[in-house]
Amino acid sequence: MLTEQYTADAICSAMGLPAFIERSLPLPALRLLLMPSFDPEVCITLAGAAGDERLSVVALTESLWQQAAPRRLSAWREHVELSTDAVVHSFADFGAAVAANREVTGRIACIDGMPVEGCSITGTGVERIACHPYRPAVSGFVSKLIRLAWESCSGPGVRNGLAACARYVGVNLPPEATPPAVARSRVVILGGSDDRADLLEQLARRGEPV
Repeated sequence: MLTEQYTADAICSAMGLPAFIERSLPLPALRLLLMPSFDPEVCITLAGAAGDERLSVVALTESLWQQAAPRRLSAWREHVELSTDAVVHSFADFGAAVAANREVTGRIACIDGMPVEGCSITGTGVERIACHPYRPAVSGFVSKLIRLAWESCSGPGVRNGLAACARYVGVNLPPEATPPAVARSRVVILGGSDDRADLLEQLARRGEPV
C-alpha cells in the first residue's frame, strides 16, 4: 500500500469505524491505534462518563498495510465495561505521553517497529499524538493500555491481536488458541445503519470476526 494511503482514518474505515476522531463517541473518549509492521492493526477505545465507561477493541484479522489499497477487512471485536479508576489513569498516561512527545530529543530514525496514533476527545477539544513509542512515557502509556485491554477482554482473537502488538513495546502476553478458520461468504445487509450495527454486534458476541 502507498504510504500516503495508510492513514488513521483509512485503518479505522477498514475496521468498520466511522473515523479515527469519532465525534459520536460518548465523552470523554480516548483512542489508541496500533500499527505494527508485521502484524494486523488494532484499535483500543475508552469512552463514557464516570460510572458508564466502556472499553472496545477492534483487531483486524489481516494487516491493512499489506493490502494493495485501502479496503474493509474482517476483524475481531469486543466491548466491555471498565472501572473509573482505570479510565482516569489511562487519560493521565496519555497526557504524559503527549507532553513527552513534544520534547526535542534530536533526530531519530525508526525503521519498522510499531507506529501509534492516539487522541483524546473531550468537551474542550481534541488532543492528538502520532509517533513511534520509543520515549519511556509514550511506551509506558501504550504498554499499559494494551495490558488493560488484554486483561479486560476474553475473546482469543482480540487478546492475540493485542498480544502481538504488545511485543513491539517489550511486553510478553501469552497467546491463546483460536477457533479454526471457516469458509466465509460476503453478504449485503439490507436495511438501515441500525440494522447493520445490530447484526455485527450479535456476530461479535458469538466470537465471530466481522
